[in-house]
Amino acid sequence: MQTQPQLGLRAQRVRDLTYYVLLILSFFSIINYMLRELFGDLPLIGALIPAWKEGLIFLLYLLFFWKSKVEGRVDWKASRLHWLILFTFVATILSAISNWVINPSVLKITPYDHWVQAHASIGIVLDGVRTLLEASLYFLVLNALIDDEDTIKDMVHGMIVAAALVAAFGIYQKLAGWETPPSWTYSEVEKGIKIRVFSSIGNPNALGGFMVLITPIAIALTLWAKNWGGRIIYGSASLLMLVCLVLTYSRGAWIGFLAGMLVYTIITRNKWLAIVGIAGLVAAPFVAEGVVSRLTLAFTPEYWQKASEGGRVEFWARALTIFKEYPVFGTGIGTVGDSVATRNGVPGATWIDNQYFKLLAEIGIVGTLAYVAMVFTPVIKGVKAVFGSKQRDTFLFALNAGIVAALFGMLVENFTAAIFEDLNVITHFWTLIALLYVSIRLQAGKAKA
Repeated sequence: MQTQPQLGLRAQRVRDLTYYVLLILSFFSIINYMLRELFGDLPLIGALIPAWKEGLIFLLYLLFFWKSKVEGRVDWKASRLHWLILFTFVATILSAISNWVINPSVLKITPYDHWVQAHASIGIVLDGVRTLLEASLYFLVLNALIDDEDTIKDMVHGMIVAAALVAAFGIYQKLAGWETPPSWTYSEVEKGIKIRVFSSIGNPNALGGFMVLITPIAIALTLWAKNWGGRIIYGSASLLMLVCLVLTYSRGAWIGFLAGMLVYTIITRNKWLAIVGIAGLVAAPFVAEGVVSRLTLAFTPEYWQKASEGGRVEFWARALTIFKEYPVFGTGIGTVGDSVATRNGVPGATWIDNQYFKLLAEIGIVGTLAYVAMVFTPVIKGVKAVFGSKQRDTFLFALNAGIVAALFGMLVENFTAAIFEDLNVITHFWTLIALLYVSIRLQAGKAKA
């Protein structure tokens, strides 16, 4: 006879508090938007809204310790990823110490002879560490807290429903003719693009990143579904998200999605999907001319000229120049670019539009190697688990394959934009990593049974 702890979170229920908090996390993108829209402008309350995510993290840890007390043991289910998170944290702190003690940074902020002091204050360091690693706290607690397949199913279904609603809102923006800033396109060439949808996320690149994280999972479950009802539900959600992804006109998101689905096709050895993918690429110039033209724009002289004068190429070059000057520990977290530096008014700060180049400049080769190992380790673990699995007709197999595709797509997208700076994206990224690790353990347990 099974004991209560062995039955899992969903089966225990009285529908307990833990289960509902996990569902709140699943609908994070919707709840975060509603809180900001409904209460963000209210005195006092509005100032507290940004901290609701920390409250959610704190509550999850309280629930984990409560569960541990009931079971009579605290088991974090430690893995290599736990150590890599710790190493990345230590390297990030070392970058700040280097800035404070060894070599205060002097940064070149334009292509010309213009240099400024960049000091990693305590406030900037705390903000930088929070932005870079706070979401990994979701992985640490969820990996230890979740212990059954039914809870995973409910959480994944919640994420798909939320993403489908976000996608539907984005499509509505297109149909309603909402306008977006001209700076979001190269208007001289892309005259036909009047709107890049942003939905409740607020930015088309971040919205594209959110779609990259959830769409492969919905597609994987569509292909897995055992009946037409499931195929229609999962397929409809997939279609909504794919349309929304296209309407973001985010090249990085498109490339990330294609890269993720390529990995999915390889690890699942799905020949039919490979054929469909090749056919789609061949047909794209005829049925999706706008998509192809925006992708090929990145290879035109006009694009590279603009990108080299106040665009990506200039910012990438700036970050790499700073890295060459401070190769070991960088200039200190939050001193070069993206949300932390711009939010804290660092002179010359801008969006680097490459997560990895930005980290090279800020935390050096030591921190960046730790970070890259940290974010790629779950993908490698997932690829091995899916490719080597003998249980290929299960929900968990389909889910794991979809998560691997989503994670890899996101890592590719971050070569062209700092999508990890978006709260919705980074929250779901680490939540999906936790679900992947739990799912792999559950599958291994079934294989031994």
